[in-house]
Formats: sequence, C-alpha cells, structure tokens
Amino acid sequence: MDYKKLLCSVMLLGSLGSSTLVAYGEETIDSTSTQESSAIVESSSSIETSAKTQDTSEEADKEAETTTTSSTEQAEETMAVDEVEYDALGNLQFHHPIPFEEFTIEPPAFRAARSSVSTQQAFINQIAPSAKSLASANDLYASVMIAQAIVESGWGSSTLSKAPNYNLFGIKGEYNGQSVTMKTQEWSQKEGWHYVDAKFRKYPSYKESLGDNVTVLKKTSFSSGNYYYSGAWKSNTKSYKDATAFLTGKYATAPTYGSTLNSVIETYKLTQYDTTSNGGSTPAPVQTNAMYRLYNPNSGEHFYTASTAERDKVKKAGWRYEGIGWQAPKSGTPVYRLYNPNAGDHHYTPNVAEKNNLVKVGWRYEGVSWYSGGSKPLYRLYNPNAKSGAHHYTLLQSERNNLIKQGWRNEGTGWYGQ
Repeated sequence: MDYKKLLCSVMLLGSLGSSTLVAYGEETIDSTSTQESSAIVESSSSIETSAKTQDTSEEADKEAETTTTSSTEQAEETMAVDEVEYDALGNLQFHHPIPFEEFTIEPPAFRAARSSVSTQQAFINQIAPSAKSLASANDLYASVMIAQAIVESGWGSSTLSKAPNYNLFGIKGEYNGQSVTMKTQEWSQKEGWHYVDAKFRKYPSYKESLGDNVTVLKKTSFSSGNYYYSGAWKSNTKSYKDATAFLTGKYATAPTYGSTLNSVIETYKLTQYDTTSNGGSTPAPVQTNAMYRLYNPNSGEHFYTASTAERDKVKKAGWRYEGIGWQAPKSGTPVYRLYNPNAGDHHYTPNVAEKNNLVKVGWRYEGVSWYSGGSKPLYRLYNPNAKSGAHHYTLLQSERNNLIKQGWRNEGTGWYGQ
C-alpha cells in the first residue's frame, strides 16, 4: 500500500505542472465529472507509429486488423472493475491522489478553497456535530476527524464526497452493500500509471461516512488484541498532534500528512469540537456577540444588529424590540448587510456572489454585520407577497414551520450561530 501511494504522489506532483486540471482533494473522476472544473481532466496520449507504406491491399488489411484487435483489447480492459478492497498486506485501501506537500494553507495549492470562506465554514458546520458526537463516544479527536475529511475530500468538493455518494475519506469497497464505481489512477509494473474503474463505498449521508471512519480507526486489526490505529486514540495520546503524527505513514504515506492536518486544525480552530476525557468541552470557549432583533409594525420588516447603540436608536424610531435572536461568534464567516433605498428593506447574506449581485441592481452595501459560526442554523425564509421585509431569519424551528404554513418559502440555512 505504501509504495503505491508514494508513487502516486510523485506522479501527480509532476502532473501539476502540466495542463491537466486537478481539483484539490478530488479522489476519483467519473464519466460526467470530466465536464466539470472540479474533476481531473484526463488527457489521452496518442502513439504515432511510422512505417513504410506499401501499395498492396494485403498490407492495408493487416494494418486494419491490428487496429481492430488493439481497440477490442482496450475496450475489454476498460470494462474491468477493480473490486479489491484490501491490498496484499491486508490493509484497507485509502487513495490520496493529490500530494500532501501541495495541500497547504497558502496559495497556489489552496487558492481554490480560500476563495470562498463561507464555503469552508459551511462544510465544517455540516460535519462538525456528527464528528463531535462520534469522536466523543469513541475515544477519538473530532478535530482530527474533521481535518481528515477536509483534506481527503477537498472541502467536500470531490465527486466521491458529493451527493449521492457522501464518501469523505476515499475508502474502497461497499457499505451495507452500496458502492459507486468511478475511475481512479492505479500503478502496476506491467502497465505503469493507468486509469481503472474502481468500487468505492457509498453512504446515505456524511454521518455514516464519519461513522465508518470511526470503525476503521477503532477496529482495524491484523492480530488479536492489536489495533492498527490505536496510536491515534485520545487515551493513548496527550494531544491531537500526537494523533496526527501517528497517522502519518499509516493512514497516509506522505511525510507531510500530519503537518497538513495540524495546519488545518489550527487555522480553523477545530479543537473547539474536541471533548475532554470526562465529556466536558475543551478550554477556550468561543466568544460571541448578542444579536438583537427588532420589528417594524408598519413595514413588517425585522432588523438585526449587534450594536446596542443602533438597537436603541431604532427603538426610539418606533421599532419593537423582540430580544436576542441568537449569539454570533466574534470571528468566522462574514455576513454582509445591504439596504434597498427604494423599498426601505435590509438583506443579510454570507454569500459574496449574492451580495455583489444585489449591489449591481441598486442595493447599498453596509458592511459586515456579524459572523457566522457554530452548530445552530439560522433559517432563512422568503415572503413572495411582501414588498418590504420579504426575508426573515430565525433560530426557532417552530417559527420557521409556522411561517411556512402561512405561505413563506423555506430557503434553507442562512448562516450559523451559537
């Protein structure tokens, strides 16, 4: 397993300098993903054979026969599916086609991921609750689990990690009889580097993928009583750095695997999801701001602000103060505030593209209003009949459900709070 991955890393490191496009964290490609920018664009090489041509129909027939035979063999080879889940040594196969030396927090390798901070935090928010619960119950570090999912899936951008596959860790085989066949790059002494169809585990959701990773880390054993990844357990380590160091050379052969995970953990403060041995949270609680919510009975608009001065000023103008809507972290994904001078309406979004589009059509950009982060979703709803206050944001599921019954459209999660 080790020599295969080492060669895989070296080979793909060289490919980064060519015109081949590689999406960071992408582990497999399929027939449809070749048309997407997040997939690997495979460039087929052609072999030119020069030979003296003869004007005889016999030679032409021989050449045609050779071409037909070659094409048939190539087609038969493409149809074969690699269903090997374990290597010759009995190790479960993980695939890391992108050199970890290239997966850093700084450009150019990480530029695509850094281009949208909201996408990064949204991905963390999506998997963190399950990772925290599973890690706490199984003597593991949630911070390490989340960092591995980030690195292995490229922030959930790989085809294998997206719906309907949800495979965050690139594990081959089947899960409860479910698998997905995709192309992946393999090495053999006979053929060298080549693409084959391989079966990868397919999960109902990220939660099952994270749970299966726990099973791998806790139960992989090649001799009775000896667990292959026990050096990454919390009870056998002093900190997450001991766990990432142990995984280096075992879970992944790249010598920079541990430092890559550490960098991700530190940059995105993933230790906040770890728990101590007695089940309590680790120190350094997240600092937050109270978000005040006010209502205009004349226009029907709700207004949100972290500023007590602005809250009091709006109250004096006749708005009704409705208390604290949620707690917003003091750092994280920025949530932008915009104002429509024609309708007198405010809009809030962490989406840069949405912000820019509204500015183009006449909305005034009023800056960063607060930050998104945490595990509690703020639901976003839309009233197609309202001219002002058309959007509403709430932490309460009951309020969201009641508005939906009255005709509001559910637009999912606007951002996250504490």
